[in-house]
Amino acid sequence: MRTSERRWWWVKRQKQIASVFITVTMMLHFQMKGCVGCLETERTGLLRLKSYLKNLLDEGEEDSILKSWTRDGDCCIWERVKCSDANGGHVVDLSLGRLIPVGFESETRLLNLSVLHSFPQIQSLNLSWNWFTGLSDHVHGYKSFGTLEKLITIDFSHNMFDNTIVPFLSAATSIEALYLESNYMEGVFPPQGLSNMTNLKVLNLKDNSFSFLSGQGLAGFRELEVLDLSFNGVNDSEASHKYSTAKLKTLDLTYNLFSDFSQLKGLENLQELAVLKLRGNRFNHRFSSHALKDLKKLQELDLSDNLFTDLGLAIPTSLQVLDLKRNRLSLTNEGYLGICRLMNLRELDLSSNALTDLPYCLSNLTGLRTLDLSNNQLNGNLSSLVFGLPSELEYLSLLDNNFNGSFILNSLVNQTRLTVFKLSSILGTIQVQTESSWAPLFRLKILHLSNCSLGSNMLGFLLHQRDLCFVDLSHNNLTGTFPTWVVKNNTKLQTILLSGNSLTKLQLPSHVHGLQVLDISSNMIFGSVQEDIGIVFPNLRYMNFSLNHFQGTIPSSIGEMKSLQVLDMSSNGLHGQLPKTFLGGCYSLKVLKLSNNQLQGEVFPKHANLTGLVGLYLDGNNFTGSLGMGLLNSKKLTLLDISDNMFSGMLPLWIGRMSSLSYLYMSGNQLKGPFPFQLQSRWVEVMDISHNSFSGPIPSNVKFPTLRELRLQNNEFTGSVPGNVFNAAALEVLDLRNNKFSGIVLNTIDEASKLRVLLLRNNSFQSHISEKICQLSEVGLLDLSHNRFRGAIPLCFSKMSFGAEGYERVTSLVAVFDLSDITFLRNCQYASHLNLDDSVRNGYQAKPATIVDFLTKSRYEAYQGDILGYMHGLDLSSNELSSSIPDEIGDLLNIRSLNLSSNRLTGSIPDSISKLEGLESLDVSNNKLSGSIPPLLADLNSLGYFDVSFNNLSGEIPFKGHLVTFDETSYRGNAHLCGLPTNKSCNIERVREPSVSNRANEGEEEEGDGVIDIVWFYWTCGAVYITTSLALFAFLCIDSRWSREWFYRVDFLVYHLQRFKDGFICK
Repeated sequence: MRTSERRWWWVKRQKQIASVFITVTMMLHFQMKGCVGCLETERTGLLRLKSYLKNLLDEGEEDSILKSWTRDGDCCIWERVKCSDANGGHVVDLSLGRLIPVGFESETRLLNLSVLHSFPQIQSLNLSWNWFTGLSDHVHGYKSFGTLEKLITIDFSHNMFDNTIVPFLSAATSIEALYLESNYMEGVFPPQGLSNMTNLKVLNLKDNSFSFLSGQGLAGFRELEVLDLSFNGVNDSEASHKYSTAKLKTLDLTYNLFSDFSQLKGLENLQELAVLKLRGNRFNHRFSSHALKDLKKLQELDLSDNLFTDLGLAIPTSLQVLDLKRNRLSLTNEGYLGICRLMNLRELDLSSNALTDLPYCLSNLTGLRTLDLSNNQLNGNLSSLVFGLPSELEYLSLLDNNFNGSFILNSLVNQTRLTVFKLSSILGTIQVQTESSWAPLFRLKILHLSNCSLGSNMLGFLLHQRDLCFVDLSHNNLTGTFPTWVVKNNTKLQTILLSGNSLTKLQLPSHVHGLQVLDISSNMIFGSVQEDIGIVFPNLRYMNFSLNHFQGTIPSSIGEMKSLQVLDMSSNGLHGQLPKTFLGGCYSLKVLKLSNNQLQGEVFPKHANLTGLVGLYLDGNNFTGSLGMGLLNSKKLTLLDISDNMFSGMLPLWIGRMSSLSYLYMSGNQLKGPFPFQLQSRWVEVMDISHNSFSGPIPSNVKFPTLRELRLQNNEFTGSVPGNVFNAAALEVLDLRNNKFSGIVLNTIDEASKLRVLLLRNNSFQSHISEKICQLSEVGLLDLSHNRFRGAIPLCFSKMSFGAEGYERVTSLVAVFDLSDITFLRNCQYASHLNLDDSVRNGYQAKPATIVDFLTKSRYEAYQGDILGYMHGLDLSSNELSSSIPDEIGDLLNIRSLNLSSNRLTGSIPDSISKLEGLESLDVSNNKLSGSIPPLLADLNSLGYFDVSFNNLSGEIPFKGHLVTFDETSYRGNAHLCGLPTNKSCNIERVREPSVSNRANEGEEEEGDGVIDIVWFYWTCGAVYITTSLALFAFLCIDSRWSREWFYRVDFLVYHLQRFKDGFICK
């Protein structure tokens, strides 16, 4: 017994010694590995690489990159560098994306691969988002990548590479993953030579310009498993007998130009294919192709954003995920059978189609866990529809359908695993009810019930839900106090959206909560925001209190919200100054919107520390003084709107140092001084300094390489407009109205101009309208009124977009302001292979489409968005134009508004105007036009404003068709017009015209004679008769000798007439 105990003790002792030995050995091993630093040759190579990249930067930006790359320290701990101790401290990963700012297309920026040869063990190289245009290596040439034998991954996404890089890549035979997204590669895929990369497993060529898919070339990629050719222009393919050897598992052809499955030649040979994405192509009509039936391993099929109207039966039964959203499906029972036979289906998206009802066969899909039916036309008994759905459902969306009436939540009794439920209607309000005694077995995480009417028992239903992380009860006519109990009962709640209700009071929980998104906008909440809101909700990332009736000041505790990214308190009654704690503490803030309040004081003093700010909206307040230098700390600021305040003085020079500023709105202040040359940043896209007091000329050397909008109206600018303003490469909107510009203009326009809105109204320009103006082929709104332009109207206007039949604009006047990196619900999203719309809209909307006010129909109309794209207007009024209106005016087929009034135009109104079928406003008043009004103008059915007044027009008004809608004011001041709606008759005998012989003899006299107006003659005679009669009556009413003599004579005459009458009767 003792021997066995002794043996046991000895074994135990040995184990302890072994454990200690192993521990010490491992510690020494890790310590030794920790001592391995970067190699000196590689440190030198990294510094050489840094120097090379710095040379590609603009002056003044050289010190902004790779600051940790110095001559001291271990280079393995430098930013963007990873080393591997297993490889003796060699550099194995260089992540150098987004170092070089965007370049212009005309700029050549080559990447010299020789700077990478100092890293022989490198495995991963990321140079994305650096806008390189090509590769070079003067030492190794095309074989440069061949020297990097360990290189496995290359990421060249978002550069400007074209097919010239293929010879370099073909030498990189060790590469397994190649990312070339968003470059300029084109032609046939794969380009010749690229198939030499036989070890490729992942190839991403998204957003290039390939047009043809070669199966023969694809067969060369023997190991390829993932191929992404989305967002190209591929419209056909070539089959290959070698297709069957491919290991391809994922093929992404999203957003190409396929319209029929016959164009996908050889697709059936991809026997390993598991994921096929055909979203955003042009497939249409009935989907009955047999191209997919042989894909026995296909599990995920994306056919969304096509034009399918019906489905066939050729979908592989192995399918687990089917995405058919945004098509034109209006399925019959037969059409649904193709879906109902997919017994392995787990996720189905039929949203945004034209479905009106659902068959009960969906209940056969016992494994279905995700079903999205939103944005359809479903109607009928909602409770019955829900009751018949599969019991395994976890996700059910019925948003934006045509349901009305009531919905009993008890219908979900079978869906015991439900975690996401969404319901709303676009026709009316759904009465959502539940039995008071029902306790649901499911535990929701996401609940979306918008545009509903919640019954009194809904309170009990919500009390049973304790795992909610997302609640949207917006537009439900909720009244009273903010439902604090929902927040209190759900400790995991991250988002609560209550916008568009009728809440009147905000009451916060008594304890700290981890809420991240709070939206109570568009309610009727009064009072001030509670001072401790930043303490109760310290983790808020999105806070929208806009469009309420809040009073008081901004709580200083908001400065405690260190994670706050979006704050919108616009359109309230807030006053006072911006709290110091807020300006210094919310360093994560990206969007600050305080528009339309009564805030005042200084903006962004030196202590302001909103370093992450991207968009700042302070318009419509009472801020005074000038901008504070604290704004310089917001180095990422892209949009600044301080319009409609009381800022004064000159713009500070330091504002030119804000290199990220792209959208600048300063209109409606009291700013003054010369043209703000300090804003000539190469990145400024929109500059609006209108309605201020800026003065002086525009500098002749002004340059705005990326400017899209320039608004200078209602200032005091003088002098001529430099020609390079009109020729700015990207300029689309130029508004110079109501200034004091003068001189010759429009004679330096370049045919490459992209101007779409040109407004020069109310200046002192004087010259002929240059024919070069017609090189503005994209102009849709042109206002040259209230100047001193003279001469004839150019005949070439039809060459502009006014007259371009079928003309389509390819760009939209929208300020593209991307805040996609603001994401919420990271821990609350439903896991799915579908592209479900579960992201919380951050509530921030990009700067709205450009708004242009244009005088039409005798009033200013504001046009924006798509309406602005369709609006074409030409205003040449109040100038000194002479000669006649050219017949070519009828070629302006797209014109909506035409104003030629208040000029010196002569001749007649051309008949060709009747061809302008879309014309809504026509004003040719206050000219010297003669002749008759063309009768065909009555056929202009879109005409809403018509004015030919104060001319020398004659003849009968064609009072018919659409012209019957206009009254006499449209024709006044034309003495020789007759007929309705005037009171002048055209049927009275007119004075005969002189004979031809007399006209020859009386040529000069005829020019001065006019035709007697008979109507006016009769009116004059009547007036004289009435006046004379009244005077005679008044005279006779006076008792005098003359009046008595008058009545005596009348009586005597009556007496003799009576006697004559009696004698005649007796005879």
